[in-house]
Amino acid sequence: MNTRLGRSVLSCFIGPLMIGASVQAAPLPQPAGFEPFKNISAGGFTFYNRLQTGLKATSNVRLDPSAVSDVMKLLAIDSAARSQWQRHALAATFSYVDQQANKIKEQKNDALSLTLSGRIDLNEQLGLKLGALSIESIVGKNDPMQFNGALNATNHIDTLEAALEWKNAGHFANILARQQKIANETQINVSFLDRLQAQNRTEQNLTLQLGENHSWGQRYLLVGPERVTYTGSAVILPEDRDSTGVRLGAGLEYQQGPWQGVFRLIGFRQDFNAPTIPDISSWVGTAQLNYRLNPQWSLAGALERSFDETNIENSGGLFTNLATIGALYQPRQDFYLKLSPTYRFYEIADTGVEAESISLDATAAWQVTPRVELLLDLTLSDQTVNNAMISNLEYSESAITLSTVITY
Repeated sequence: MNTRLGRSVLSCFIGPLMIGASVQAAPLPQPAGFEPFKNISAGGFTFYNRLQTGLKATSNVRLDPSAVSDVMKLLAIDSAARSQWQRHALAATFSYVDQQANKIKEQKNDALSLTLSGRIDLNEQLGLKLGALSIESIVGKNDPMQFNGALNATNHIDTLEAALEWKNAGHFANILARQQKIANETQINVSFLDRLQAQNRTEQNLTLQLGENHSWGQRYLLVGPERVTYTGSAVILPEDRDSTGVRLGAGLEYQQGPWQGVFRLIGFRQDFNAPTIPDISSWVGTAQLNYRLNPQWSLAGALERSFDETNIENSGGLFTNLATIGALYQPRQDFYLKLSPTYRFYEIADTGVEAESISLDATAAWQVTPRVELLLDLTLSDQTVNNAMISNLEYSESAITLSTVITY
């Protein structure tokens, strides 16, 4: 069960999907003149393309206590096509990110995603949206979803969505149905065990959303059931992790003058079939706020709490609590600086295992030409855990990335 508050696949026809290789920072606005894609038009479609390539020097390529330095090669490609039709809509996206270490060849992270989405306008007030997403990725043990001492995991996620939406000048309502098939394989490698673990599952949920439109934005309520069915294998003890749950929440999106914000709070309950996994009743949510002081300066802040199913035995999943602030300074049209410290606190549900990390991300960007940018990213991070069994997840890192971005 995944109550992480991400964007729907169906939203990708609004703007191109970019999974790029930039640092994680506060939700600052896109600097003027640095929009992620320059576009061309042909055959009733608008096309977007972005290529990023560079090198990343890190003091700790594995993000573990060994602190082995290395240089990673970076490649990121993003492409999208959107229809220009007055009625209906169709969009497709392609994204690929690859990071490969130079000396330690097995240290690799990559992700490939494909989306297809569309909207059918039944009339002025009623529309049907359809979407499909496929993601393949390799993640290292430093990923929060891998808090089990594993070296690497391969993930494949296929998502199908359908939504029926109704709206008028003052109100809106929609019903969203989503199915995700998630294939996860992890090589467990500890002192007493070396084997492959598969935690494949299917997540199904239905969400009803009712809301109001206002001059400053919108507010809404949402409710819906969720079901998770597992077909994988555990490491030591077989667990019937199948579960059912329900979500109830409220949200608000605000934009007025220099202020822009998104606020959402969702309470949920998930009941597991396995007697070794306690049922979970909790909440998740997000609060993001941007403020543009003037054309040169913008500030942002975010608080977020999310929950994800994981392959961690005897636990329903992982809670991630995040707090971040950020500042954007653009002294001239072709240059900007971003700075963002972030704090994360992880909890493996019902185990007492906790981890916390603090990071500082900085970015300097120079637009050499309207289609070419130079990016300099700096990251300082430190992560600690409270459990000796996963002490190999403690690390400190300093990394610097120099890359070139070409849009065409």
